[in-house]
Amino acid sequence: MADTRFLWWSAGRMAFSVAEDDSWLNGRWSDCLQRSATLLEPVWPKHDTGGPFTFALPTIALFLYAGPLESEPAEASAADLVATLAPRRAGSDGPSLEDSIRAGLAKRGHDLNDDSQLSALVRWLTVYREPVTHDVSGMDLPAFEQTPGGSLLNEGARWVHHQFTHHYIRGSMA
Repeated sequence: MADTRFLWWSAGRMAFSVAEDDSWLNGRWSDCLQRSATLLEPVWPKHDTGGPFTFALPTIALFLYAGPLESEPAEASAADLVATLAPRRAGSDGPSLEDSIRAGLAKRGHDLNDDSQLSALVRWLTVYREPVTHDVSGMDLPAFEQTPGGSLLNEGARWVHHQFTHHYIRGSMA
């Protein structure tokens, strides 16, 4: 129960901290965070305090906010997200997840080079990070604490794709 409360607390905190004025875009951002938390609630890890799931909330919210899906955020289904967040294959002709989000944000009039909270969130999620397999003393980290490197956005999307596929898609076929 405390884990789920943390998910919703994070969604509310993120909605408040990124909001800049009373425009309709702030309402859309809040709606996207609410839908993201609603979809994540059944798959949110119990008793884990860290890992790629911690980037899932802003990843889904940014994806819904940027608008690559045809539906409104409240109507976005897990199946839509799974199909769109499918890991990119080498040599794919389609735009990357990061490129899709950046294009959608630019289309909505956001300047990602400014000092807004949304720009800071996008930069934090999209910066390249080195792989982490050991702690500072050289000891191997447990598998769930290791990261393969890359952006937090892609790591969150990979986690969401796996969890939604197993919980929503395959679970509905049983």
